[in-house]
Amino acid sequence: MSRHQRCLTDPADSDASFSPDDDDELFELDNFEGVSDSDATTVEDLDVDDDLDAEIDVEDQMQLFGGNVHPPEYYQRAVEEFNESAFDCEDYSSGTNLLLDTVEEQWRSYCNVLQREPQQCFGSLSIRLLYNFFDWKLNQKVNKDGRKLRGTKKKSSLGTYWKIFRLVVERAVSDKIDPKLNRSMHKVLRALAKKHGLSDQRRANRCMTVDNLKQQIETTLSTTKKSFKLGELRILAVLFLLLLAPAGARPTSILRLRFADILVVLSRDPEGGPHNLLIKFTLAFTKTYLGEKDAKTYPLPETLFDESLLLSPHVFLLGILFRHRAFRAPSLTSPHHLDNLDIHPGELEMLLPLREDLNGIYVFRRAVQTLTGYDISDNQAISYAMMAAWIRRIGEILGLEIPTIPYNLRYNAANEWTSSPDVSEALRNLAMDHANSVPLQRHYLGRELDKDLFSILKGTKSQHALVKQSCSVGHSISKRRPIDLTPEQAASVNSHPLIRRLTRGLQAFRRGSQQYKEARRLLRNEKQRLKRELKQKIRDDWTAEQAVDDIERQLKGLGFAKPTAHTSCRPQRPAQKRLVEALAAPAVTDLDGQYRRRNHAVDAVVAYCVVEEGCTVPRRLATSTVPARRCPSPDPPADNLVRAATMSVFVRSVKERPRRCFLCVGKAIFLSLDDPHIEDLVREFYTSGDLSKHFRRKHLSKLQAGDSSHCRVCDMTLQHKMHLQNHALKIHGTVS
Repeated sequence: MSRHQRCLTDPADSDASFSPDDDDELFELDNFEGVSDSDATTVEDLDVDDDLDAEIDVEDQMQLFGGNVHPPEYYQRAVEEFNESAFDCEDYSSGTNLLLDTVEEQWRSYCNVLQREPQQCFGSLSIRLLYNFFDWKLNQKVNKDGRKLRGTKKKSSLGTYWKIFRLVVERAVSDKIDPKLNRSMHKVLRALAKKHGLSDQRRANRCMTVDNLKQQIETTLSTTKKSFKLGELRILAVLFLLLLAPAGARPTSILRLRFADILVVLSRDPEGGPHNLLIKFTLAFTKTYLGEKDAKTYPLPETLFDESLLLSPHVFLLGILFRHRAFRAPSLTSPHHLDNLDIHPGELEMLLPLREDLNGIYVFRRAVQTLTGYDISDNQAISYAMMAAWIRRIGEILGLEIPTIPYNLRYNAANEWTSSPDVSEALRNLAMDHANSVPLQRHYLGRELDKDLFSILKGTKSQHALVKQSCSVGHSISKRRPIDLTPEQAASVNSHPLIRRLTRGLQAFRRGSQQYKEARRLLRNEKQRLKRELKQKIRDDWTAEQAVDDIERQLKGLGFAKPTAHTSCRPQRPAQKRLVEALAAPAVTDLDGQYRRRNHAVDAVVAYCVVEEGCTVPRRLATSTVPARRCPSPDPPADNLVRAATMSVFVRSVKERPRRCFLCVGKAIFLSLDDPHIEDLVREFYTSGDLSKHFRRKHLSKLQAGDSSHCRVCDMTLQHKMHLQNHALKIHGTVS
């Protein structure tokens, strides 16, 4: 046998999960025990390239694998001093560790009640001890700080608590709970659930279909019954849905998306069409139980002739990118510049790189209060609870019966992928971060089957669309469904016995004392809780009661009742009107028209990001008995109004006291002339003292001692808080 035929192992048959490089093959050959000394393969025997052969030095190989980086005493000491405790338990995420610590703290509190040692109780667990611990846990109404607990309402929550407790025990004693004890605990949990009246109904896992998604987005953009502090938050609420829907990912992984995880590519169409703007986003943050997950990249090609831009993630993402000047090319500052870009001949795509300084910045950031209003934060991510609350509220305004949650889109993706011939089971599990199909069957597949099974059995035409609509979150959508309590319903809470008792108790404390503040907080929280319960009961009872009323009226020939007048809300402002109109623009047939349609929509998104929406309920300004200063015209244009207000905030003497806020006027200067906020910003206060109160409450309170600020009417940077106060007094006559 020639030396080139003396093959020790076939690389294709190797047990390794990776293909070793040349140096690794040398290491394997050097440690192969099946070759005698006489037949040992030398470096010269290896069939390698001449260049690599020239670089290999036997002495270097011996130094590399000789283990002499440290002296023998180093390894002797390392074995003696090695700490094994850090590797005894699983490496859980920070959220799971927080749950484990909370349960362990509750176990200590329970053992203190029994006057026993917690660690000793861990080692002597019994059904008697566990039953009474969980019974004690379910009876807790307030936490250690005296605040009321939400309590356990579901049987499934009790089962989850037991699973967490098992991990706590395993962490404490480095051993799992006895299997026999674990089986017996199932009976204990059922008995405790029955004793405490826990519900065994699981959360509805209805899907949010594409039609439902479009309605949700349209309501998010057009409604004025829900306001966001900053217009960019409304845009991000829509972008979140449009990225979550095709990815089917866990919502938190979308919220942790960074600018470095986004790739914008101008790609050549292999079928000969126009260049496509391809967006790729990589989800690097996901559930880390049982180890880190591999980052997955999702491509989103642009649908050029889509019927509606409401379902275009490109419009909203490009709006965010252009709003923050995120592209690295300095001249790429407008969506209209994209029309002039081409791909180099012979190449398939051209990257549109983003700025490197934005790599670690979150895309979904919350708004923070500044000296004159709101701005997007530097890098404070929007939490899941915050986004979920927005989605739920929009669902109520839309008229949905079942509370809308982000997981409705994950459910829909899982069900659609399961029935799609283009998505294999392995690809679906990879996209959803599932090791197998068991989680899909238990939690994601709809428990209301969305197929016309009887038609399939009969061999007739299936009515899948009808059944799917009935199983979606939009099955019972109705604009008539109550959204909020009426004033009369809200006032009825005050007659509740608990509220009356707390109100009488509040009068026993001195106003301003700590006891008074605590009692007032408790009264306020109880009122809010009762209002939430009343609202939920009204919404739960409405569907059946309204159906009975509709049936009776129709059978009596009266027809449907006229809709009642809803609570008035502010009309859409110009920027919001422009946004809705641009996104609802009809599709066009030519490519240039489609580019103009997309670019106008992106421009509208960029313009709306800086809009401050304010409160949901319009503020009522106190009417002044003293007539305000009037401009020469009875109805002056906005530019004249701002100009007159700007001139009025400067003083000519130290005793002059204007009644307009120079910071608010400075903000009005940079608003568009059709912005309705201008009148509010340039208004005169009743007295200069009212202006001082406004200045301290709305502006100074937002500024820390070392923070700098900027006076826009003077175009001057103020170094610190006292500098601002001094400038306000000497230049603008505002006393603080």
